[in-house]
Amino acid sequence: MSPNHDLRTERGLSAYLASQSISHTSATLLTGGTANYVYRVTYPSGQTTIYKHAAPYLHSNTSFAFDPSRMDYEDRILELLPLLLKNKLLDSSVHAVGVKSYDCDKKLLGIEDGGKRHLKDAYTDPALDVPSVGASLGAWLATLHASTVLTPLSLDFNSQDLEENNKVAVNVYRHSYKNLSTAFADFTDLSNGDIELAQQINDEYGSRLEHDNECICHGDFWPGNVMVKPHSVSSETKEEERQGRVDLTVVDWEMTRRGTSATDLAQFCAESFLLDRFCGNRGLLPAVLNAYLSHRLSLSSALPFPDKEWFRRLAIHWGVHVAFWPTRVEWTDRAGTQDLVAIGKEVLKAATESKWDVLFGSTSEGYVDVPCVGLPVFRGLEERFTPEF
Repeated sequence: MSPNHDLRTERGLSAYLASQSISHTSATLLTGGTANYVYRVTYPSGQTTIYKHAAPYLHSNTSFAFDPSRMDYEDRILELLPLLLKNKLLDSSVHAVGVKSYDCDKKLLGIEDGGKRHLKDAYTDPALDVPSVGASLGAWLATLHASTVLTPLSLDFNSQDLEENNKVAVNVYRHSYKNLSTAFADFTDLSNGDIELAQQINDEYGSRLEHDNECICHGDFWPGNVMVKPHSVSSETKEEERQGRVDLTVVDWEMTRRGTSATDLAQFCAESFLLDRFCGNRGLLPAVLNAYLSHRLSLSSALPFPDKEWFRRLAIHWGVHVAFWPTRVEWTDRAGTQDLVAIGKEVLKAATESKWDVLFGSTSEGYVDVPCVGLPVFRGLEERFTPEF
């Protein structure tokens, strides 16, 4: 029987690594996450590896039970992706984080170190070409979705059952839908059927998350899960070719699931909207959205170009995200948060009422935000992608 190392502490992880004959100089617990115990381990060579340990509860709240099988799904998808995405987007700056080791019994995953800065923090760096980063991420996400339409996510490597799914991820992803009414209750005057709208969104669209089965989704795709570091190059690469280039590593795959591609894109676009709105308006949202649709169009044989209902789902998830999460994660003061909840609510209204002219910008009469340019969910969308409704 292997020793029962306490992987919730630096000392415990260090003892575990020593028991595996892994020489290292330090194991440092990282801050910022809520679910797992995450460490950066440094080796005598100076190289580093990130280790993630999933306990049966949240790191940030040990009284909150959280199924550790989520780590099994992260390891599973990260083992699959190199084969699925091989020879696709060869010149892309984006890649899924690489797996180095996995101890299933201890729910301890070793992955490559994507750097110390994620895109949410790097967004304001004047040296970062934000539109270029957004375009790279949009194209990569479309490739992920198109490449996994027929990919099973079962933990049984021999299973081809597309119905098996990461139930932990499905349940977590519905959290904002189930609690949308609380955001409305806290930040609106409830005079226009807000609670009824929130309940309708959860009943009609939140419930679909349990059955969506278009492709594999990252499940928590947002700028905080994209690590940014200077491009790694060989000594032969010309200096002018590496200036300003970055490597983008997509991390935190434990919420991966089979679902609809619309929610992956919507979550990233919603967070991009918040960054653009509060951190400099550098154009991340339109860059991601247009690149995704452009690349999706080129891959139409693998995954059909989005139809009306797909755009509706994207708008619905965008609206839920913008209306709910800023009430839990601070972006601005209370008045500013109320504005965000109102914007999210109006997007949800327009989507459920099929007010496509409002969503896509030909009119916004009777709705909040900026007059005559529509709601912000599709702002900046190239005209060639605007569907005819």
